[in-house]
Amino acid sequence: MPVAFNPVAPTTAAVYRVVSAGEPAFVKVLRRPYVPDRFKDVVGELPWRDEAEFLLSDFVLPPGIRRPRVLRVDDFGDRIALWLEDVRCADVEWDLPRFRRAALGLGRWAGRRWGGAPGRALRVLYEGRLVRDAFLRPHCAALAERMPGLLARLEALPQANGHNDACPQNLLVPLDDPESFVVIDVTWQCPNPVGADLGQLLVGLAQAGRMAVSDLPAVREAVIDAYLEGLRLEDRAVPREEVVLGCDGTLAVRSAFHSEPELAEYLVERAMAL
Repeated sequence: MPVAFNPVAPTTAAVYRVVSAGEPAFVKVLRRPYVPDRFKDVVGELPWRDEAEFLLSDFVLPPGIRRPRVLRVDDFGDRIALWLEDVRCADVEWDLPRFRRAALGLGRWAGRRWGGAPGRALRVLYEGRLVRDAFLRPHCAALAERMPGLLARLEALPQANGHNDACPQNLLVPLDDPESFVVIDVTWQCPNPVGADLGQLLVGLAQAGRMAVSDLPAVREAVIDAYLEGLRLEDRAVPREEVVLGCDGTLAVRSAFHSEPELAEYLVERAMAL
């Protein structure tokens, strides 16, 4: 049975729910995306196999976070069908304790995959995702002028390879253990600035219209503190201002120019305060 989804990611061809050998499964089909010639110099080869490689890797996730079980993988060269556990999700609220637990785990995740040269993800978003057209939005003009310098500051931060799209929608809360998370849609497996994972955790529900922008400041403070604690548990000592820069600066690149006006105004304000 096909699953209704908004095909934002060019690497996702389709998703299905099926029953195989009496067991329900979630099937996600990854594909090598088409990149127009005019973007090839900027984008290069998109890392479309990263999710499959992560699911099959031996990386040990922090306590309270797990992968969905991989039931089967069909690799067709330019497409991969991932047959995954169909996670039964709890109907729970994303309150401050849940945000804190998620941020703590993401901090530990970053601490366990620490270091490396900055990856391409932010540069690709800045240079190749029509961001220059988005810069025409009048309220973003001042931030647009600062963006090259902000990117340089982000690339000078300590780097870590985390989830890289850790919005609440990609941190499933399983029915059988609602204090934990099952991570899905892990992408862009390359180093990003410390704190980068907090950005999507913070704004994912607001972007979907499920959280008020006025609630973001309190959540932001809570997740930054919890993320720092996660780093400390993995023996990574990082100043708070570096995590703030990684969170707010990455959000500026990823979301400030493409969000609805109220959220965009908040993100621009945070970025301009850096």
